[in-house]
Amino acid sequence: MTAGKTSIRGRRTLVIAAIVVVIAVVAAVGFVLTGTTLTGQTAPPKERLLRVSFANVPYMDPAVGSDEASSVYFLNVYDTLVYPNKDGTVRPHVAEKWEVSGDGMVWKFHLRKGVKFHSGRELKAEDVIFSLKRMITIGEGYGYLFKPYIDLERTVALDDYTVQITLTKPFGPFLITLVRLYIVDSELVKQHKTEGPYGEMGDYGKNWLMSGEQDAGSGPYKLFEHKRGESVTLVKYDGYWGDTAPNSPTKVIMYGFTEPTTIRTMMEKRQLEVTDQWQPLENYDAMAKIPGVKIAKVPSAMIFYIMLHTKKPPTDDVHVRRAITLAFDYETAINDIMPFEKRPSGPVPSMLPGADPARKPMERNVEAAKEELRKSKYWGKLDQYPIEFWWIAEVPWEERVALLFKLNMEEIGLKVNVVKVPWLSVVEGMTKMETTPNAVSIFVIAHYAEAGSILMSRYHSAATGTWEQGEWLMNPEIDKMIEDALATVDFNQRMQKYYEIQKKLDELAPSVFVYEHVVLRAYQADYVDYPAARGEVLPIAEYELDFRWFQVFPEKIPS
Repeated sequence: MTAGKTSIRGRRTLVIAAIVVVIAVVAAVGFVLTGTTLTGQTAPPKERLLRVSFANVPYMDPAVGSDEASSVYFLNVYDTLVYPNKDGTVRPHVAEKWEVSGDGMVWKFHLRKGVKFHSGRELKAEDVIFSLKRMITIGEGYGYLFKPYIDLERTVALDDYTVQITLTKPFGPFLITLVRLYIVDSELVKQHKTEGPYGEMGDYGKNWLMSGEQDAGSGPYKLFEHKRGESVTLVKYDGYWGDTAPNSPTKVIMYGFTEPTTIRTMMEKRQLEVTDQWQPLENYDAMAKIPGVKIAKVPSAMIFYIMLHTKKPPTDDVHVRRAITLAFDYETAINDIMPFEKRPSGPVPSMLPGADPARKPMERNVEAAKEELRKSKYWGKLDQYPIEFWWIAEVPWEERVALLFKLNMEEIGLKVNVVKVPWLSVVEGMTKMETTPNAVSIFVIAHYAEAGSILMSRYHSAATGTWEQGEWLMNPEIDKMIEDALATVDFNQRMQKYYEIQKKLDELAPSVFVYEHVVLRAYQADYVDYPAARGEVLPIAEYELDFRWFQVFPEKIPS
């Protein structure tokens, strides 16, 4: 199952310029028509329509949603202070420049002047402060990224265009997390607040934003229509301050369904330009045969782990865990089960800054696995300690991974019981140490574009009791190493500390790293330029669907 944040996982303007150019020599009149009808009226511009499917319709409030569809909606409708680069750094966006104190505790951002919300009001520093406090207070979306670090009392607007954010403790990756701080029109939101649990702010405008009646953003697209449970339609915001691709979509429809037959039929009829990433492999194979359709293979910051419970016999023994990592057949898992996936080289997706480039994928070695078992305290009585393996009922192909695991482990003398478990039951079971199984297979995505994100959610003690850490590692040394790395302001020093954490995890062998996820999407290659399909990928989940950088060429649609 994929991470719910994803999971882990919008933009800019341009005046519509795709006018049909009709060049005709009219002998009787002797003039050329260029975008003009015979009555002298301007021909209507040709719409550049982009339709994309998702697993669900977005949540409309950037303080509430964090799933894939919601995050795509937010990044297209709302602006952020900074924008991500390919290397995991950021560049100026609404913030033109910034300074930070030597201890990394106080950040001062200077805002671009003339940024207009869709309401027509200028974006000011107070909107940034309001948005940050609102996100942390509501705490249902990406607020978790900021809550542990932001000193709200000392986070203020110094003037209309200067924001000062003060931290409670140093946080090295702070800048990159700001790509999730979506700035809302504070005056518009306050106008629509009703009774609620947030004191004088009532419901903080949550009910109004969630209704999909209107957005409160300043991004390159604005909300046009919301059909509850079905779709969200965006249109290009002509007042946008920033850049867009020359032929970026003028209208985008985000559908909230993934039914394979429906998706395939829509692609065949050119009623859909880009599919969701959740189609079965056979559907991708079928869609690849449709004329003009190609399958994009997009790397992601997501890994499919087999989590090994480090506090439950027999996987509480490090030698048993090392034996498991050595005995698993990684090549078969790729070649025979998920051929589009990539071999990971460790716990951190390779596209993230902080993934150790010197690492190599684990290779299967049955004899070495048996040797490790001989060192374990369970040697000679392994049959008394069967390993319980949970796979997610809603993801049928995971059963094949579980059965491969069982086959591989029984080859070295470990007994495995494979159990099909519904996702919600998995989540519930992993809240307690005693109900978490010996092994469970789950996808987890980085929350922000740095190794510290995945290391924190996967291996720090603070993450135990969540579905993101079935290992129950609770290792004080690992905790201290992660905390130290996150508190390191110097980028290069922080990267080196991430490398050391990964080496330490090798010694503990808490997980099997099965797949580094590659997102598959079918798209209409004849008339859509999809940047991620040609390798233009940012290491932040969902940013591959920043619609401002797509290009649509209606004139190339086959008749």
